[in-house]
Amino acid sequence: MTPRLEIGEQSSEIAGRPPRVARPWAFWPMRVVALIETVLIFDQAIYAGRFLSGDFPSLHVHRENATYTGLVLLVELVTAIVLRWPGRGPIWPIFFTLGMFGLIALQIIAGFARLLAIHVPLGVALIVATVLMLVWVWRPKPNDWWPRSASRSARSTAAGEDGK
Repeated sequence: MTPRLEIGEQSSEIAGRPPRVARPWAFWPMRVVALIETVLIFDQAIYAGRFLSGDFPSLHVHRENATYTGLVLLVELVTAIVLRWPGRGPIWPIFFTLGMFGLIALQIIAGFARLLAIHVPLGVALIVATVLMLVWVWRPKPNDWWPRSASRSARSTAAGEDGK
């Protein structure tokens, strides 16, 4: 009889294998690319705002920057795949990035059709989603390579027993 999986247990724990833990190195490519993607998508709002305030050449820059944003999103998809398979990370960033591709395709269609009632709110949603991915990917993960703050007991031991 196969043992039942309890809440919080992983099947690898039941089989006697150690639980699946993402490798820290696998987050770094995605961190860099997500940061670049976030900067580019914020630039989109800046160029659109300049265009709407009368700087008409900014529309061309807005369109060109959208191309770069899409290309960087393609690189982000590759880093999400690397995070998952050699890196043992979660699979949802792959689906997130594919969903972003779909939304950006809709954004391009709405932009060229001059449907600002769709284009502007969708742009805001894309910015929010990109920032959420950036926050997630930069949050400390188990076994990360950067130092964490010491606990109070370790700090008081380092300062001496009298705490001075």
